[in-house]
Amino acid sequence: MHLRCILSLVLLTLATTAPLACSTTDTLHSKVFRHPAAKQDSDPISGEWDVTFHVQNTKTPATFKLKLDGEKVFGTAYSDHTGPGTLRDGSWKNNQLSFTLDFARHESIAVTGTMKDGTLSEFRTEGFSEKWEAKRK
Repeated sequence: MHLRCILSLVLLTLATTAPLACSTTDTLHSKVFRHPAAKQDSDPISGEWDVTFHVQNTKTPATFKLKLDGEKVFGTAYSDHTGPGTLRDGSWKNNQLSFTLDFARHESIAVTGTMKDGTLSEFRTEGFSEKWEAKRK
């Protein structure tokens, strides 16, 4: 009788905790084992980017912090040359990125670019045309 009671308690415990354990495991697996490409395909823009401006045979490093919301892009930028800046009129459509960067100590810069192989490149700026590249950190 005592053994039957213990077995009943063990079975009851397993029956009530197994669905919870399976649910938790499924959630963990979807976060841990989700393919990074699938995450980037759904939102290829959001995140921090290392940027290199190629202007008049010099390279200037910068950082973009971008956030995609539908087709709108928001964010900030920073380089030692421009100081901190904010992004306005940001757009992401058909693998094309466009926005304007506004700075307190530098003129605004209108930027367009294309995503190719996980890199934002072929940027153009208002007033002149130079190559910029951005890679996700």
